[in-house]
Formats: sequence, structure tokens, C-alpha cells
Amino acid sequence: MEIGIALAPSLDTPEHIRIAESLGYSKAWCFCSPAIYVDTFTVMGLAATKTERIGLGPAVMVPHLRHVADAATAVATLDAMAPSRVTAVVGSGFSATALLNRKSVPWTQVEAYVSAIRDLLAGREIDWDGTRFGLLHTGTMGIRLPVTVPIWVAAHGPKGFAVASRIADGIITNPTHGDEPIPYAGTFALQFYGTVLDDGEPADSPRALAAAGPGAALALHLGPHGPVAGTDEELEFSAKLALVPEERRLIEQHRNHLVELNDLDRPYVTERIIRQGTMTGTRDEVRASLDAFRATGASLFLYSPFGPDIPHELETFASAAGL
Repeated sequence: MEIGIALAPSLDTPEHIRIAESLGYSKAWCFCSPAIYVDTFTVMGLAATKTERIGLGPAVMVPHLRHVADAATAVATLDAMAPSRVTAVVGSGFSATALLNRKSVPWTQVEAYVSAIRDLLAGREIDWDGTRFGLLHTGTMGIRLPVTVPIWVAAHGPKGFAVASRIADGIITNPTHGDEPIPYAGTFALQFYGTVLDDGEPADSPRALAAAGPGAALALHLGPHGPVAGTDEELEFSAKLALVPEERRLIEQHRNHLVELNDLDRPYVTERIIRQGTMTGTRDEVRASLDAFRATGASLFLYSPFGPDIPHELETFASAAGL
């Protein structure tokens, strides 16, 4: 099982990806959520100039946030900057849509979007939004069609897995999404988060809270379908969330998503929630968690480091993982 990273992109991310490559991580994929993070493709383009081997990619592109022609061109451009290192990941939306106060994209649209990107990168014309067009790039632009890039799908339930089984080169999923795991026969990656504790360090120390708290907050956000379902903290958080006016609920729930704790999350992210909702633990405990993920048959594990010192998180996790 390869070990990579999935990052919330900031202007520091290109340097973090350079460090990750030097530590032995195989891939660095970046979230796409324009209302909270910096532009993913700009960051990955800069990272491409700082690295030589590490895989790069957006995880995930959402159809109603990026026109299919723009998505295909962005992927082709990144592939020209980092040949044979790019993977594109498409999904129905999570924080990217929530922070715009929109629901996820129907899976039929995700399927059509993936197929359209494939056709455009292959140099074919497509019918989209009532019109026919194709990419017209030539070698003078630095992009030469056709471009062959693996396209994965982010899937967390029956509909997503069904679409992925038809059109995807692989899937990325999170073991805490959903309470009924769905078998998938193809290549897949698992994404998870947490921090490696120092000897004797409690899971809710100020440092651990900053590094693991954002992931633990996501466990709370998943409510009755997540890994902390039924705990006092989850029940109290869900009750408090229900008091937020519906027209603002998605925005307030996802404010600072996977960056730092917000005022809504903070009272309920306890040591128990960190332990139960993330893979936070000692080096031996982290190794045991990785062994369990490896036993699922995953070909790739993507670690998401959070907090104010991403290089430290990358270094300590790499050491625990034996990179």
C-alpha cells in the first residue's frame, strides 16, 4: 500500500509537497473548495516545479464548480508540467458545495462529467449544455492532445460506488463516511487523518487538538452515520447544529473545514472524539491503524495533516509509517 497525502491547499502547500516527496510520500492530492482554500491547480502547478516524482492531482473536482472545458484544460496543463504524475479525481461535492450553501451534484451528472473530460482529453468533441465543442490546443500551447490521465471518483455510498464501477480508474473513499461499507472490486484509496502523539502526550493536548481537531470535527459533522455516532458529544453537537437557521446551517457547519476548529465544533471535540474519530495515537497505534487499512486491500492511503506545523505532521507520520 502506497502512502500519500491529501492537503487543504494554501500558499505554503507547494513547499509542503516538496517536503513530502523528500520524505517518501508517493502522492500529494489537494482539496478543491474555492470558498475556503486557495486555487488547487495554481498550487499544484507550483508544486510541479519543486518536485520530480511525487504524484499530483485535484481531489476532488465538482461539476457545478468548474466547467468541463476548464477542468479538462487544467488537468492537461498540469500533466504537461508534471508528465505521468497526474491523477484527476471527481466527486459530487462535500465542503465545496456546502460552503456555497448548495447540495451535492446528482451522480448522473458526475458520470457525464467524467465521460466528457475523458473525451475532451482524447481530442474528441462533446455535446454539452446544448452545444458541441472540443479542445483546440496545439503543441504551441505546450499541450498536445490526446492526454492520458487516470480519472478517479470520490465515492462514499451505493450510488457513488455504482458510478465509479462503470467509469472510474479508481476510487478514493473515507472509512468514516457512511455506516454500511460497500464492497468495491477495483483500485481504491483510503483517506484519513489524525496526529502522532509524543510519548505521554494526551490526545487533547493543545498541539494534538490543533493537529487532529479538524479531522475530529468532521467525524462530528457526519452525525448518526459517522464514527462518533451516539456519543454525548455527537448528540449535543447535532442538537446545537439543528438550532442554526436552515439557510445558514451548511455554511456554519463547514466554516474552517479541515483547517481549524470553528466555534460550533470546539466545545465537542474532546479526547474521546479525537481518539474515536481519527487515527490519532502513539507510533505503535498509528502503525496498527495502517496495518488495518492495508488489510482492506487499499492500494493507496492518503494522510491529511492539519494544524499550524504541517512539516512536523508530515515528518512524524512518515516516521511512524516507516517511509
